[in-house]
Amino acid sequence: MENRVKFFQDISLMITQLSNEGIEFMPTCFYRSQTEQKEMVKKGVSKTLNSKHTKWLAIDFVLIKDNKLAWKRCKEYERAGEIWEGLGNIWGGNWQSLNDIYHFER
Repeated sequence: MENRVKFFQDISLMITQLSNEGIEFMPTCFYRSQTEQKEMVKKGVSKTLNSKHTKWLAIDFVLIKDNKLAWKRCKEYERAGEIWEGLGNIWGGNWQSLNDIYHFER
């Protein structure tokens, strides 16, 4: 439970810092059931059945830039990842096997 509380506190800190810098993100995926995770693996969108999404410890965000959703890596995603990792968390944008710029986990 303590990990989840810290996770949510860190989300608030990151979103506040980004907002103060004029960067807006919107959540796209938070919790997934095991059934949903199995489907994600089957579709090739995820590589693991042991996703932090199934444990309430991961969230995916998309950048809002020029009033549109921005789905490509850019400096704003890099900044979000920098803040997130600075809080002691893991950003999927630095993974080697699956580069997932939208993924933020504890």
